[in-house]
Amino acid sequence: MVGCSFIILALLLGLFGAGISDAQRPSVFAVLKNTSTILIVVYCLLYLAGLVIRAYRYRLLLSLSGEKNVPTVRQMWLVTGIRNMVVDLLPARLGELGYVALLNRGYGVKLEHCVSSLTISVAFDFVALLLVVLAIVGSQVLGVGVQGWAIGALIMSLIVAGIAVLGLFAITPWFARLIDAKFSTKWNADSLLGKALDLLNKFTDSVQKVRHSGQTLKVLVVSVVIRALKYLGFFLLFKAVAAPSFESLAALPTGHVIGALIGGEIGASLPVPTFMSFGAYEAGGALVFQLLGVADQAAAVITLLCVHIWSQLMEYAIGGLLLALFIWVNRKGKQAAVLTDMAGSPKRAKAMAAASFIGAGAILALGSGFLAYQLWAASKLGAVSAPSSGGVADNVEDWKQLSKEHVSRLDGFVVFSSNRDGNHDIFKLDLSRFELSKLTNHPNTETYPRISPNGERLVFARAHQEWVSQRNTVAWDVYVLDLGTMQEQKVGENGTAPRWLNNSEITYLQDTNKVQRVNVDTGQSGIVFQSGVNNRLPKQAQLQNPSFNPHTSVLAYTARQNHIGTNTGHWGTAVTSSDNHRGVMNGCELAWSYDGRYLYQVNPDAETLRIMKLDPQTLESQTMIDLAGEFSHEYWPKDSSNGEYFVFGASRGKKDHEHDTKDYEIFLWKTGSSASEATRLTFHTGNDNWPDVYIR
Repeated sequence: MVGCSFIILALLLGLFGAGISDAQRPSVFAVLKNTSTILIVVYCLLYLAGLVIRAYRYRLLLSLSGEKNVPTVRQMWLVTGIRNMVVDLLPARLGELGYVALLNRGYGVKLEHCVSSLTISVAFDFVALLLVVLAIVGSQVLGVGVQGWAIGALIMSLIVAGIAVLGLFAITPWFARLIDAKFSTKWNADSLLGKALDLLNKFTDSVQKVRHSGQTLKVLVVSVVIRALKYLGFFLLFKAVAAPSFESLAALPTGHVIGALIGGEIGASLPVPTFMSFGAYEAGGALVFQLLGVADQAAAVITLLCVHIWSQLMEYAIGGLLLALFIWVNRKGKQAAVLTDMAGSPKRAKAMAAASFIGAGAILALGSGFLAYQLWAASKLGAVSAPSSGGVADNVEDWKQLSKEHVSRLDGFVVFSSNRDGNHDIFKLDLSRFELSKLTNHPNTETYPRISPNGERLVFARAHQEWVSQRNTVAWDVYVLDLGTMQEQKVGENGTAPRWLNNSEITYLQDTNKVQRVNVDTGQSGIVFQSGVNNRLPKQAQLQNPSFNPHTSVLAYTARQNHIGTNTGHWGTAVTSSDNHRGVMNGCELAWSYDGRYLYQVNPDAETLRIMKLDPQTLESQTMIDLAGEFSHEYWPKDSSNGEYFVFGASRGKKDHEHDTKDYEIFLWKTGSSASEATRLTFHTGNDNWPDVYIR
């Protein structure tokens, strides 16, 4: 049971990664957090009510088909809840076969009756769907007039329901009689084909018993109630998601919403290879919204995705509990059978006990491993909420005075991102006056500021939402800020890590695997690098912090080591040109110097980090600076446009390394001087990150 619980929990965690793009994930999480709790509870109650009625229908169909070993209400409830959980695991609803396996293997229901009760319920679901669509069309006739999408849905549901009913109650019996007449005498009853023919005949007889039972109207009424509860629940779930975040969607007519939900269900039923129907469901519903003329398609897709996630969470949470209960109850029954058998065959009892022990151990190991992997994967998505803004550090005035004395002779400034005012904005520290000012004031997270070589402009990344973890490199746009006029200009979408090539051109990472080059004055752009295109990287290789050398057209970057061909750790760095690719070493933040003559990067040293200098030809490295003392975990090295100074951040150690949530302080260091001469510039327990420096 513990192993099964771990597997279900891992699947629930996987929901947040499956089918959600990096660009959508922050928006999806924000909408999920804002979802109405009260309506979620109501949806849960409607779901449980629908579960009970579905179980009743399955029992009714089994009894009408002639099955003598009909499961109890409790047993049928367990099977129905588990069936609802596994139905979307495979495309085209092949997960329905789990229902057959549970009844047949768990409760001894004959296979033909398992299949007939399943197929009849599906057929009546289609008929009930047709009635729902007819009700929508009827309401439109009495209202504003029939719309084109409703006519299309009516035709489609009519065709599907007609095929299901005729195929099940007319074509299947005719086909069974035809096959039986032609081949029954030619096939051995014990052969595979003979057994298949026997199963077909028994299945047909089971279906015909239900058909002639006189209870089909009752089955139809129950199916309509199931369908009505389902769409009522999904409608309330849609309202729960849309109302707090997208008022225009929440105000849509009921018929429009139900139509989109039906479109999503049809999309999820298509034979498309998806995990838990993610992607197919959203595409089907979004298509209906598009036909209805809904303007904000992005909001529609996010809302449908969140509805899908909430519904899957409900189904897997309830289904997981019922699966654990199913296994526990059946295990108790098997233990009783083993005890009965022990008197006659002790060896067999011991063998079965050993097999059960091994099987349980395997399930526990599998569940534990799967859960550990999902927890690790979830942690790599970054923090799900913004960190505390922190406060002023102790003895700040004494430290500030000392730092001011060290840098007051410098004519220049440092910029960095900081959350000290509540969320990450871009700050500027004037070195000669040691005065801090705020360059941006936007509700969304801003980071990665970079100063143009002439010190006149700033490029930075702004998140699509109030909070986006820096581990997400897509949900950002790139902006240029004129430091004279303070006017902003958007120059790139779905990207981050911008860098200046000269006073008018930048590069930035787009969609995790492309490096775009943009002239911010003319708007001209082009791709200078893309994973898997004229290079040895896999197409899916994701880059971090690319640094392009315009003089040699060589790109330096960080990536997963299995993508760049090094094997000394999880992350590694590499340099790539059109005709050469070299993995450098374990580390990160590999970048070109201001003049493109050498490389520098952050590299681990025991429990801390240090900043290294690398020869671009030999890749030989030497330590540039390695701080001692409290702040010894260096990150984000960046040289000034004249190469005289380096600015970087530092945290207290490996456990406090998360880039956008932990306490980092900003340091300034004169290139080539002693590490002890590095000057601390910030004194705040909030998160300060990605600094840059300009010295006139």
